[in-house]
Amino acid sequence: MANTVKRKKKVQVELSTDQSTEVEGAKNLDDYDQSRPMQLTLFELLLPQERGLSNTIELYDFIPKYHWGKVERIGGEFLRALEREFECRGQKYKVKIRPASIEDKDGMERYYYPSKREELVEDALRKFIAEGQGVFLDDAAGVTFSLYQLQEELRRNGHSYNKQEIKDALLICARTNITVTSEDGSAVLVSNLFETVGLQTRESWKGTGQKTRAFVRFNALVSKSIQSRTFRQINYEKVMSYKTVIARQLHKRMSHHYIQASISNPYHILLSTIIRDLGLTLYDRLRDNLRDVQIALDEMKLKDVLLSYKIEKVLENSKRSKLLNAKFILIPNPMFAGEVTRANKRIAEIKNVGI
Repeated sequence: MANTVKRKKKVQVELSTDQSTEVEGAKNLDDYDQSRPMQLTLFELLLPQERGLSNTIELYDFIPKYHWGKVERIGGEFLRALEREFECRGQKYKVKIRPASIEDKDGMERYYYPSKREELVEDALRKFIAEGQGVFLDDAAGVTFSLYQLQEELRRNGHSYNKQEIKDALLICARTNITVTSEDGSAVLVSNLFETVGLQTRESWKGTGQKTRAFVRFNALVSKSIQSRTFRQINYEKVMSYKTVIARQLHKRMSHHYIQASISNPYHILLSTIIRDLGLTLYDRLRDNLRDVQIALDEMKLKDVLLSYKIEKVLENSKRSKLLNAKFILIPNPMFAGEVTRANKRIAEIKNVGI
């Protein structure tokens, strides 16, 4: 292909995302200053009744950084940077997502956006932190694991990927760069999704992965949220079980922000907000977007997250059949409301811990 670049294979496979490239002679796991601050232990969920739980991360989890659906490559290889707007806690932001370049098995360099697979991989890795495998590496939140363990965790939750697909997902997270700016244009974050992905040797990537220890250093916003105790408990197993992207993203959003969940206090959200903040494609016919959201809400009803929902359509005055927007009124299932109450209690306990 005309614009394809071949690269030499390197022995070291730690990816330091400060340079967003492979670094020969980079640090091994043992070379990092390793610590387990109190905040990290507060992130953990080790009791038997907490087995299916994990945590959402302030701001980071609500950046629309994933691409859903088909991609349009330039020359079959290159991808443009994605530029999106979103809001979090009433603040307006912009994000620019620069796709990752990784070497395919044929030796050709190709570009990829992070997508559903990368989201699931990161969620599984953060679950490992909640289970006690977390460690701070040079002041960045990290986790140690094996490729086999990660593959089994994903499979257990209904997402089967072979080891090469998991390795590719780790590389995409390590090489995808995001720039988040506030409304006034000041930079909030310039970083890759993962600060570092580390394995010992190139041969480790080719092996079975069952004994190969790997480590990840997470994004700075993940470290910040753990250190400042702004994470929040979520039903991890239920989130991982969703078939639709919208249901999974809405569940995360509601778990983190909808802290007064009850039948008497419904959750309100606009169709336009869902499209913008989840990074969805705006279809030519808005009714197609509405249909996708309804499918997701029906799935959330089946999962006992929603009891019911109502839709208030906003139609154009001159053409009553043209949909301009829609308002969703979501009635939470008492089971979900109970989970929110327990999360509120845990937040109160965490804040009372003196550090």
